[in-house]
Amino acid sequence: MAPIALRRDPAGRGGATAQLLPYDEKHSSAALGKGWAGSGPPPFLPPAAQPRPLETMGEIPTLVKINVSLKIQPNDGPVYFKVDGQRFDQNRTIKLLTGAKYTVEVVLKPGVVHATTMGIGGVTVPLEEKSRDPQVVCYTGVYDTEGVPHTKSGQRQPLQVNIQFSDIGTFETVWQVKFYDYHKRNHCQWGNAFGSIEYECKPNETRSLMWINKELFH
Repeated sequence: MAPIALRRDPAGRGGATAQLLPYDEKHSSAALGKGWAGSGPPPFLPPAAQPRPLETMGEIPTLVKINVSLKIQPNDGPVYFKVDGQRFDQNRTIKLLTGAKYTVEVVLKPGVVHATTMGIGGVTVPLEEKSRDPQVVCYTGVYDTEGVPHTKSGQRQPLQVNIQFSDIGTFETVWQVKFYDYHKRNHCQWGNAFGSIEYECKPNETRSLMWINKELFH
């Protein structure tokens, strides 16, 4: 059936007259992707023009392993921690330098999860994907401590760390750190060097905050 349109009286006397319009396949509602508005069966649409179902999130892994490593630049130098015993909230203190840049590597298992950004002490670290397979995915970023004040002698400070995921929620933890002035950088070069910190995490069905089962320094 051809569509019917209403045309106003050009003399301005009010009212309207019905006019039978020719069917224009090119400009039909179906051809414009708005669905079929006529009677009878809808016209055939090629696969490329057919509406696609919305993509859904994949299944949530039972466990996710997160490995975070820091290397001071420009020469990928190691980062150290020292053991403080029970004097502070945590028994390990990570030694960091003010006015420095650190390469951050984040390795995730399994490789089906997707991280977007990392936050370290309020500094946003965009993550760039370097490699991915079904078992593991690797991201890198740069953490800049320019403008971060040094930690007073005899004190430690908590450093909030988080990783945002697009599909499984958020990872959050706290590092106990001490920031040293750049002219005291020698203090950052002794202690226990570590390659990475590994976290075993359990995502939840609400895709919100992940639960941390284990933390290991390697």
